[in-house]
Amino acid sequence: MTARRSGFTLVEVLAVMTVLVILAAILAPSLRSFTRDTKVQAASDLIRGRIADARGEAMEHGRPYRLAVSQDGKKVRIAPDDQNFDTAMVTSDEIAPMVAEDALPKDVTATSQPQDGTAPAVDADGWTRVVTFQPDGTCREDAVVIRIRQPNMYPIVIRIRGLTGAATVEALKTQRGDQP
Repeated sequence: MTARRSGFTLVEVLAVMTVLVILAAILAPSLRSFTRDTKVQAASDLIRGRIADARGEAMEHGRPYRLAVSQDGKKVRIAPDDQNFDTAMVTSDEIAPMVAEDALPKDVTATSQPQDGTAPAVDADGWTRVVTFQPDGTCREDAVVIRIRQPNMYPIVIRIRGLTGAATVEALKTQRGDQP
């Protein structure tokens, strides 16, 4: 009686490997495009969340709240809009104000540009004022555009309406994020 060997022949292994390489070559570009904008989208979600936080805090506590971006565009911060924006002091009623500072994902930057074309206001500590929410939920600025970019990716734009404080998100597919 002859003994049966279990296993695969070299030809069978090579055939399976060839099929796997062909599938990988076909699927790799699709998978890259599927995950390519995740950092930009994560930064957009973070900023939209902080916009909602700043507006909510302004309405809840009856004091203006500012959303600002660092000069290099890699951090975002919300705090009460006063002289101590960078240190956010405790108020006289001993209730600490909400202060949040977040870093954007690696290689992602955010810049703001007021709709009227003026240069954004930068304070002495290097924070660029994006928007200031009033206690009634409106914005001090009429309209603001925040552009979120990553090199070689399409940017995302967040528009904030001054009258309502509402933020809308638009993914730009016509201009790469590494272009001005």
